Amino acid sequence: MTIALNIAEIKARLSEFISRVAFSRERLIVLRRGKPMAALVSIEDLHRLEALDAADSNRQDEGIHPVMRAFGGWADQEDLDDLVAEIYAMREAATGREVEF
Repeated sequence: MTIALNIAEIKARLSEFISRVAFSRERLIVLRRGKPMAALVSIEDLHRLEALDAADSNRQDEGIHPVMRAFGGWADQEDLDDLVAEIYAMREAATGREVEF
């Protein structure tokens, strides 16, 4: 469960909120003037976020275009080439549509 609280209330009850996050798996959004500024999460959540960041960093190193990463990407360039060839063939087969290579 995620709750959002003003920073003044969090300061006043910080120990309670740390316990709730650590043991009840709650997540806390810290608001300043009603605007989300930070989050208080458990160590387990932090480790999951760090693992996701590391995995994303590894994918960036593989040379996969960011748009492809957003939609799953292709690990194999040949698969992508086959897909593009299939799309061109389908467009060429459609009547009334010119395809330039």
